[in-house]
Amino acid sequence: MIADLVADACTIFLATDDNPPSLILKSSYGLNPDIVGNVTRNFGQGLIGLVAAKAESVNLTNALEHKDFILVPSSGEDKFPIYLGGPIISHRKVLGVIAIQRAQQVFNEDDEAFLTTLASQLATSIEHAESQGRFKLIGSKKLESTTHVVRGVASLPGMAIGHALVLNRGVKLESVPDKKVKDSLPEIKSFDDAVRKVQEELTQQAERMRASLPEEECALFLAYAQMLNSGSLIDDTYRRIEQGSWGPASWRDTVEEHAQVFERMEDEYLAARASDIRDLGRRVLRALMLERETHIDFPDHTVLVGDEITATDLADVPPDCLCAIISTHGSSSSHVAILAHALGIPAVMGVPNLPVNQMDGLKVVVDGYSGCAYIDPDENILAEYGAYLEEEEVIERDLLSLKNEPAFTLDQHRISLYVNSGLMADYTPSLKSGAEGIGLYRTEIPFQIRDRFPTEEEQYHMYNKVLKTFSGMPVVLRTLDVGGDKPLSYFPIKEANPFLGWRGVRITLDHPEIFITQLRAMIRANIGNDNLQILLPMISGQAEVADSLELIHRAKYEIEEEFGHDIEMPKIGAMVEVPSAVYQIEDICSLVDFISIGTNDLTQYLLAVDRNNENVAELYSSLHPAVLKAMRQVVEGAKHTDTPVSVCGELAGDPLGVMALLGMGINSLSMSVGSLLRAKKVIKSFNLDEMEVMFSEAIMKTNPAQVRELYIEKLDSKGLGGLIRVGK
Repeated sequence: MIADLVADACTIFLATDDNPPSLILKSSYGLNPDIVGNVTRNFGQGLIGLVAAKAESVNLTNALEHKDFILVPSSGEDKFPIYLGGPIISHRKVLGVIAIQRAQQVFNEDDEAFLTTLASQLATSIEHAESQGRFKLIGSKKLESTTHVVRGVASLPGMAIGHALVLNRGVKLESVPDKKVKDSLPEIKSFDDAVRKVQEELTQQAERMRASLPEEECALFLAYAQMLNSGSLIDDTYRRIEQGSWGPASWRDTVEEHAQVFERMEDEYLAARASDIRDLGRRVLRALMLERETHIDFPDHTVLVGDEITATDLADVPPDCLCAIISTHGSSSSHVAILAHALGIPAVMGVPNLPVNQMDGLKVVVDGYSGCAYIDPDENILAEYGAYLEEEEVIERDLLSLKNEPAFTLDQHRISLYVNSGLMADYTPSLKSGAEGIGLYRTEIPFQIRDRFPTEEEQYHMYNKVLKTFSGMPVVLRTLDVGGDKPLSYFPIKEANPFLGWRGVRITLDHPEIFITQLRAMIRANIGNDNLQILLPMISGQAEVADSLELIHRAKYEIEEEFGHDIEMPKIGAMVEVPSAVYQIEDICSLVDFISIGTNDLTQYLLAVDRNNENVAELYSSLHPAVLKAMRQVVEGAKHTDTPVSVCGELAGDPLGVMALLGMGINSLSMSVGSLLRAKKVIKSFNLDEMEVMFSEAIMKTNPAQVRELYIEKLDSKGLGGLIRVGK
């Protein structure tokens, strides 16, 4: 690419991790190679430092005459006075500087644009290379104490120490994790079984295709099968297994090695065979991993690690084993993070360049407060977080004493506290926490962990169980809310922008056969329990409520006909999570019995921030003044029809959010069970009028950081900082 710029010389400086950072020459072209590694500049020092400090390009016709030019002795750069330097930037951070020089012909705008493009590509490569280089010795014998730290989005409060279990779905060779084994014989047997299975499949495919393809085309399948009979593909895999690597990683490395041999060949036909090798590799890997997925050994303290973790992945791990999750993708408000919160486990989401393949089986410390994870930590880190965990246990014991106490503010205003649920494992902890009922039951979770739609009878038993478990308490069942980041494998939805597409009530209204089945199950389950409330998701206007009510009444009438007697109509509520509902709140309230604000989606729609996108995760905050003002508008609009308003988003369980919500006039909160006692502690520590004054100050702020600072200061003044950070 440097040749495309017609440059006589090129240098690349990279920033160090020091504070403040400096810049070290890491690579050069056209200059004395002995200077590499021996030239250092501070930010602002020399032309390289100038580019870094300004974070913009510098184009000079004669660099030697510039006041900031510093000649490196014996470098040879004095022969190339024409200079163009550009910063290498990623996520607002200067990673380094690339500079090109010429003896003649000044650099033009096209050259600047090309260098900017090259620098942006370098930024991605440098971040990845630094990450992989930093972790290449993970798990190996260390000569000195080393701590490997990854940083993502602080998704869920809490801490955990456990062992990483890397997810692999068996379809991508590059996603296979490294893993050492002591006994090679079982690995070789599993590999042989997988190879034999693929050979049989390929032979059968060749037979099937003979009816529709020429013989020479069918021969391809037989050629694949013959490649697996013997030879270097098989022998090299055996060798790697015998050297202590497990079968999938041994096969991964062998396939890639052979594919690269073909790619380097000059003959175009032979070079194209690299894709055949990788295709064969995927086939065998799929067979190899399919066998292993049926018997996974989960450590006692499992930290689930993956590029992208799904709800079904969480469901695969026994609840008493799972202690934390770390994911390359996602944010604090993505669906899997919310489910992790429901399970009471910390999560670090959106970790760039997470070395997934090297983490399996290693000890990991997860800090959900700061969004950091320590991989293969040294004894100092383990001791430090061990002490923090002991402090957290003290805080938890103190909170536990509140479980049977009602949630009153210091000036005796009663606040109702409910839990968000969707997993049977939540029921007992929810009852023990002192919850007053379920404020949000996510009915989509049982749908997600199946390979088909549950029948009416299956849904009836699920809903009846939760209604009976919380007998005498309100249970709010949200109708099916899929789409966006909540897919169903058996009901695929492919859209360019799924969050603005077909999801929530839009799907169920378009598929009344699905909706009616669920509504019938809910209404039947409520007979004899009489504590059901139905919540409609993704309501954008009054018409959707009216259409939903028509189907609810139809389901109720059908059940009454079948049972031969009248049935009490459950209360119906609407979720406010779409901005249009904020401005039509009075119209919507005229049709429903209650309103529930879903702060997660409302925040992403108001701020135009994809809550699953780690690149913009820092912009996502439900404490943004605009979000707070929108929620206050909902509360004030609902007052005109005396419609109760609750909040069921993650903000309801955030100690800072609790203060804001009570301050705007909300007196009913629903949250993950792990947050309930923390929320109660906050409620019992403040007067309501204090929180109203705080809220008036908060909505005058210009950004969420200022709002957080305001509420953190108030929380600290009560000695409650340990509710939101590591340590007291």
